[in-house]
Amino acid sequence: MVKVQTLEQEKQQIRRMSELLRSGATMMSQVCPVCNTPLFRVKGQLLCPRCNKNVVVVKEGEEETTVASISVFGELENTVLNKLIEIDNAIKATKDVDRAKELANALSIWLDAFERLKRIQKISNPQASGS
Repeated sequence: MVKVQTLEQEKQQIRRMSELLRSGATMMSQVCPVCNTPLFRVKGQLLCPRCNKNVVVVKEGEEETTVASISVFGELENTVLNKLIEIDNAIKATKDVDRAKELANALSIWLDAFERLKRIQKISNPQASGS
């Protein structure tokens, strides 16, 4: 099924691309395999401004596991960030000191997980962290 963009959505997409260019991103000749929008290189990674997702280009002969691991890391990062937001909101809402301590412990665990995930990503994809 082909999605039709409204005029407002198209304007919003063009604004997003302009913002990326102003912030130093580079428009690439490659297009998104999902929506055919030009890709942008941002801090060493390819981004589709319409899908708002990172795109991984696989060279012929490259192992699919590399792509799968990058995808898994992205999903894990989103999960951890969502948990951090949930805990932050719960801390703000609680008035119970014991509950706040529990949440602080959970926050510490999730922050450690986030830090480990970032270290693994850096080790497994050193060229992306170099830009």
